[in-house]
Amino acid sequence: MSGLTIGVLSAAPIAIVTSGANLSVRAVEASADGTTWVLERAGDGLRASVKLAGNASVAVGTSVVVTSVAAGTVLSVAGKAIAFIPNEIGAALLHNERVTR
Repeated sequence: MSGLTIGVLSAAPIAIVTSGANLSVRAVEASADGTTWVLERAGDGLRASVKLAGNASVAVGTSVVVTSVAAGTVLSVAGKAIAFIPNEIGAALLHNERVTR
């Protein structure tokens, strides 16, 4: 999963990212520091904003599948993992270090 975009739930009840949920992309907003998606759960219309630290681009209307793993939540489109939202365990495992020669 090292190539995945890291996401942070910006404004949402955590219940929207339960394993097996099927979400639809309702809006995509790009900015200098990442991309924000507005996701909507099909069953009850619950919405969440997910801020992504990279350029994972999807079109409005795209179906996103949620899968829970021990370290967080994986968002995938058409069977391809596109983003990872870490929980407390996953956040503790993330590490970023500048490599210089």
